[in-house]
Amino acid sequence: MAIGFFTVEQWARPKPGVPSRWIPVAHLNADGSLSKAMEALEKHGKAGLYRVVQTQRCVWVEMKNGKPSLHRSHASSPESLNRLTKIFEEEKGRRPVEKARQDRAQAKRGRIG
Repeated sequence: MAIGFFTVEQWARPKPGVPSRWIPVAHLNADGSLSKAMEALEKHGKAGLYRVVQTQRCVWVEMKNGKPSLHRSHASSPESLNRLTKIFEEEKGRRPVEKARQDRAQAKRGRIG
């Protein structure tokens, strides 16, 4: 099963000098579903054009030796996506590979013990 989070967005009509855009009206974390997104839309209770976007994967692209190096991860909530963007900014686009290895090892030890 795919892991990700849903965002329900409403189409915003363009105004003079302002481009049209999609405006988020609801987020559902990875435990959500399309049915729950529809329920959130019913609760929103406003006419309009909407889309439901499921964000599952993030891809961190780093250049190594002149070639793109891709690193994939799941986004399970808007918060986890925000944490990833914060790390990306703090590390200036360079993946902290050794720290990630240490974090995974520590998490694995925590599950075993």
